[in-house]
Amino acid sequence: MKQIRNTNSDGARPEGSKTAFLVIDMQKAFVEPGAALRIAGAKATVPAIRRALDAARRAGARIWWVEREYAADGSDMEKPRRKALESLGISGVLAPGSTGLNSVEQPDGLRKEPGDRTIIKKRYSAFFGTDLDRQLREEGIETIVLLGTTTPNCIRSTCYDGISLNYDVVVLEPCCSSNTPEIQRSNMEDMERAGAVIIRLSDLSTVL
Repeated sequence: MKQIRNTNSDGARPEGSKTAFLVIDMQKAFVEPGAALRIAGAKATVPAIRRALDAARRAGARIWWVEREYAADGSDMEKPRRKALESLGISGVLAPGSTGLNSVEQPDGLRKEPGDRTIIKKRYSAFFGTDLDRQLREEGIETIVLLGTTTPNCIRSTCYDGISLNYDVVVLEPCCSSNTPEIQRSNMEDMERAGAVIIRLSDLSTVL
């Protein structure tokens, strides 16, 4: 496995501070059973994500929560998703300040900590239409570690954009989710071929 090791010659910052963990779309609307946009494998990743974030904080890594948020009427939602929800008579999904099953809230078992940052996005990639790249560069981030849901859409598109922007991209496989194991496996293989490093929790020391 390729290793990514942050370098720090002046001793001024912990090695982990050049690494950012991006927690993508871990919100009730995508995670909780019965939610309108639920991803089948997402709920099971919560304990692994919590462990990864605990390790990241101990190492001095920065954490960004990348979250979906749409106007209450769905007017800024992607057309296919808006049409699908309208056909089911569902509205108000991921509306600002929403609570409950289809809300923007973190799922049970995950919570933000002081010092964590939040990026609001409207589309798959964490970089599309946001100032995430600027924020990462201002913090001297060189490596991004991707966690969350869903692997074939938001994780994958953020991975490819991160590679295009010359970040070292790491995907923490047990902390990402898809609707089926086959989808998960094929997308991990594709991202690895594109240049991402795919790791498990036991490999976290290689990026911190």
